[in-house]
Amino acid sequence: VFALRDPLRASAYDSVQTAKQAGIHTIMITGDSAETAKAIAIDVGLDNNIITSKQLASMSDDEVKQMLPHLNVVARVLPTDKSRLVKLAKQLNWVVGMTGDGVNDAPAVKNADVGFAMGSGTEMTKESSDIVILDDNLASVNKATLYGRTLFKSIRKFLVFQLTVNLSAILVAFLGPFFGFDLPLTMTQLLWINIIMDTLAALAFAGEAALSRYMLEKPIPKDEPLINGDMWSSI
Repeated sequence: VFALRDPLRASAYDSVQTAKQAGIHTIMITGDSAETAKAIAIDVGLDNNIITSKQLASMSDDEVKQMLPHLNVVARVLPTDKSRLVKLAKQLNWVVGMTGDGVNDAPAVKNADVGFAMGSGTEMTKESSDIVILDDNLASVNKATLYGRTLFKSIRKFLVFQLTVNLSAILVAFLGPFFGFDLPLTMTQLLWINIIMDTLAALAFAGEAALSRYMLEKPIPKDEPLINGDMWSSI
């Protein structure tokens, strides 16, 4: 009698928990049997909301949409199941990330908002993806999320800084003549301000540190404007 076990990565459990804290809903999609998938899901810290490809095929799109927020594992999947799940999740207005390594994964990876290809995967999947995970590790997806959030926050900080300066300069130039100043700011001064603000501020915000507390925040909805109410208030 032979007992075979493929052990989890040491970082797998922590990676799933970090994703949960960041508001990322993780679904494990596998070709393994439901029993094997359930055992791995328990070890990795996912809930036991499991369906098989056969059950998925018998459900309507509306039924799948209702189940998706609570779904954690899909077993015995077909390539078409992955593409269908991506399509339905996008219809819910979610930001959808899909990982894959095989040729059959390429369509789903391509159609996701963010496609992650494994570094050990096929070239077709890598070409279809947005990001290649060189170490095939879920922890790297969390790192990509962290740096993406940091970059987004840096852009917002830069916009607040830049628009504050530009709005102030425009108001001074516009209102100056009404208060008896023919030319409160010369063209050279305005150009100098813009050069300093654009280059040095962009360099400063580009070097912002990626703080782990960003992973405790809720994801930003797709339809949220780049400049929100708090930013306009600051400006």
